[in-house]
Amino acid sequence: MTATCDSAVLGSIGRKHVRFALSKGDGSIRPDTIRSYSADATTGVSAALIAFQRDLNLPALPRRSAVSVPGLVRGDTISITNTRWFLSRSGLEAMLGEPPLILNDFAAEAWAFASVDTRVDEAFGGAPGQLLRRPGCYLIVGITSGLGVAVVNRSETGTVAVLATEAGHAVFAGATDELAGLAIDLFAGQHPVASEDIVSARGLLAIYALLARRASVPPRATTPEDVTRLAATDPIARGACQLLARAFWAQAGNLVMTFGAWDGVLITGEVARAIRPFLRQPEAQALFPISAKYRRALLTVPRSLMMLENAELVGLGRALHHQRMTATPEPFPSLRPAVPAVPVPIRG
Repeated sequence: MTATCDSAVLGSIGRKHVRFALSKGDGSIRPDTIRSYSADATTGVSAALIAFQRDLNLPALPRRSAVSVPGLVRGDTISITNTRWFLSRSGLEAMLGEPPLILNDFAAEAWAFASVDTRVDEAFGGAPGQLLRRPGCYLIVGITSGLGVAVVNRSETGTVAVLATEAGHAVFAGATDELAGLAIDLFAGQHPVASEDIVSARGLLAIYALLARRASVPPRATTPEDVTRLAATDPIARGACQLLARAFWAQAGNLVMTFGAWDGVLITGEVARAIRPFLRQPEAQALFPISAKYRRALLTVPRSLMMLENAELVGLGRALHHQRMTATPEPFPSLRPAVPAVPVPIRG
């Protein structure tokens, strides 16, 4: 296999797996190049890249790259949340040849949804409209192992900007007595309680265990997948899914007001898809317009569930292409020195 001169390496660094792919010149991914490596069986990002190059039989890796990581993207050395791994900007540049584009994992997903036409799996309410295609400010929320939150702004000229956030680690808003009591019972004596401690896969399992204790029955579920699978027949599991849905909608309404995302909410993530029947329940959706002052405005906000395969990789390719297309050209390139300038030491 060969990589063209305008190809790039795209990498999604997760807590359990590392996935790579090559992109085309237009930023789209080449699906036949997608490879996945277990974090437990790989010593680090550079080792996974070497394995990727070997598996595709590439004589050399492309110089350009874009990588997504779970967590805050700041500084040269970036720690991968809940893993022993880290990512070095300078190390990746030294290995490949050009500075990498590094994004928060959910910001990468936001780039994907903002750039690719995606079918709406379910519209939950609000005014009808094409999410992310019209000018406006949009909230992208994903319920997965954590709570991913990003903001997409599309200008009147169609220019897209993505704001990465760590809103999943912001304080959980106990918008009702029930939700406030839930946070207290789940995390007695712990302050603050993060949003994703409750609105996430692990939060669903914790809610289920709490409801089982309250009912004095032994828990049947040991994983979040068990909870959603049992929801059709087990009242405890069903109650946990309903409570998670109420917590989610209350949190989503607060996030819309916080970021001014009045033009739409896009919901994604495997947990969101699994609890879809409970997200559509009126008593859960009633918590979205939680503000008395802005209730009428919140009721008009479109809210839809959407899923996209390989979203992080797709978004990385689109973001890297966007960066390339919008880069400011160097003025008077012909006046650049033919040889590197000699560095002048600066003395303080």
